[in-house]
Amino acid sequence: MKSLKKIFTIITVVLVSGMYAQTANKETATETKISKFSVESSKGTIDYVVKVDTKTSAYVKMDELDVENATRVKNPNKVVTTISVDADGDPYYDNAFTLTYKSFEDNPVTIEPTSSGFNINVAGEVLQYDFIEKVCEVPEGCPVKVNMISLTNK
Repeated sequence: MKSLKKIFTIITVVLVSGMYAQTANKETATETKISKFSVESSKGTIDYVVKVDTKTSAYVKMDELDVENATRVKNPNKVVTTISVDADGDPYYDNAFTLTYKSFEDNPVTIEPTSSGFNINVAGEVLQYDFIEKVCEVPEGCPVKVNMISLTNK
């Protein structure tokens, strides 16, 4: 009787896992960059670390008209970038926010330091992050959705 239960359990697990093995042709890629900058404030020079985690995902589709050559159709990538800022040297980041957008090209997010924080170049737009105020300014009509994850005020 126990062996029958084991066989039934094994068959059930194999059937269920086989059905969920490949539900969609989805391609994902992740990238992490860490940069160190400094900004002048009334308290003096503050050194801070910016960590940029980017996750890109897109469905893979093939051209149905060109079956012989198996040409891949270009689809927009869904890109989610998490930017974390740490200024006090502990292992925890003080502020974090996500940028969500769609892109047809491989446009990496770049960070450029400014006198009050840094500029974020993403999807052909420039977002300004003020390090002292902990605010990200998004231009009007920008296709990038910004979501603040955490914020610590002193």
